[in-house]
Amino acid sequence: MSESRKLKILLVSPPQQNSYGKWKAPKQIPLGLAYLASAVPEENVSILDMEADGISPEHFAKNLHRGEYDLIGISVVTPTVFAALELARIIKSISPETIVICGGVHPTILPEDFLKTGNVDLVVKGEGENTFREIVSILKYGSNDFSVVTGVLFTRNGQVIENPSRSLIEDLDVLNYPSRDLLRCKSYSFPDTLYKSAFPIITSRGCPGLCNYCMSHKIHSRKFRARSAENVVDEMEMLVKDLKAREIHIWDDNFATDKDRVFAIRDEIIRRNLKVKIAFPHGIRADFLDFEVISALKEMGTYSIGIGIESGCQRILDLTGKGIDLRQIEASIRIARKIGLEVWAFFILGLPGENAASILETIEFAKKTDPDIAKFHILTPFPGSEIYDYLKKRDLILTDDYSQYSFHTPPVHRLEEMEPSDLLRWQRKAYRRFFFRPKKIFQHILRIKTLYRLTLNLKIGFGMIRMILGR
Repeated sequence: MSESRKLKILLVSPPQQNSYGKWKAPKQIPLGLAYLASAVPEENVSILDMEADGISPEHFAKNLHRGEYDLIGISVVTPTVFAALELARIIKSISPETIVICGGVHPTILPEDFLKTGNVDLVVKGEGENTFREIVSILKYGSNDFSVVTGVLFTRNGQVIENPSRSLIEDLDVLNYPSRDLLRCKSYSFPDTLYKSAFPIITSRGCPGLCNYCMSHKIHSRKFRARSAENVVDEMEMLVKDLKAREIHIWDDNFATDKDRVFAIRDEIIRRNLKVKIAFPHGIRADFLDFEVISALKEMGTYSIGIGIESGCQRILDLTGKGIDLRQIEASIRIARKIGLEVWAFFILGLPGENAASILETIEFAKKTDPDIAKFHILTPFPGSEIYDYLKKRDLILTDDYSQYSFHTPPVHRLEEMEPSDLLRWQRKAYRRFFFRPKKIFQHILRIKTLYRLTLNLKIGFGMIRMILGR
């Protein structure tokens, strides 16, 4: 293969509707694939988001031709493992010479799930941009020898070979902006936004938290690394001017880890007189949200923040390893509401040690703090997490069907004091007691500030009613 020839590369996000149960799978931008594409801008790269683009595995197989792609990369999370493996099988059955790569959280944790099938050539562990660039470079020279590539696993003579781990990307400013222009879908949506023209960005990687249910550190580690304020606002400005963004959603694990950087980004936005709504739908830890930080968020254009509370019972919260006090959470919500921010609160039902009394405490805490939106998800104990190992050792994991490992499917575990049916019943009760209050209904009417938000809320509201009624 000539070095000068561009490689033809396809990056795929597998279909995920099965992991959403009765709910319709949302169209969420596969930002990780867009970052991978931006790492090799000199190649002929395309992105296929199968859910958003409405492409079934059958349609994918029908339109794939032998030798069409030099390399196909598949991004995998736990609920899409089986869908990804089916895609790999299809690819190898039609085009066996095409290199198939899988990356993401689940391949990083359980690479053998992919390599043992014989349909996956490489598994990328951890952050993928530099590893992907090196793989592409080797292929351009006509080689398939990946023995020198750090951060990958492959098979040789039936044996799994694991190369040394790749170092973290210390300077995130060197990364290109994600290649959003390669995304075919033009109607990505985000829950509860004010405007349709909303774009996500990631300004940092890594979270120092020790939460035993979380998996993000398996990819980005617990070391906080951040883009500079100038680099972040450059991307924001590009989104506003070139893509006409009216909203920007920051998808960081914990944006406020570095307080001074929050202020620097605020100051840079103000200096440039950049007018755009900002939201934090993935949440910010409450113990990083004091009056100064929340005020800075408001001043930079933020209108909505999410806070991961997990449990309104301090005993259960302590068992998660999060290391946070409910009084800190209560204070953060109070300040945010006083300053004029909308607040989402995320709770997890079914954590180890949970019982009816602790869930009742969570419901009462939600009502007491009264965020705009409360989400009561049932725990998903992802393989590789501390909480999964805890439950597995006690024979409390009910299935290895990874497509069921989603926030929107029935529980995949039980507890000493609670069965899955109990958790589902309490989940419905939590939503009913929080939202079906005259005060909360009136508040929701007042917060419908745009036609687009009204449309989104009606769809979500009908789905929630069906869920509460058990339909």
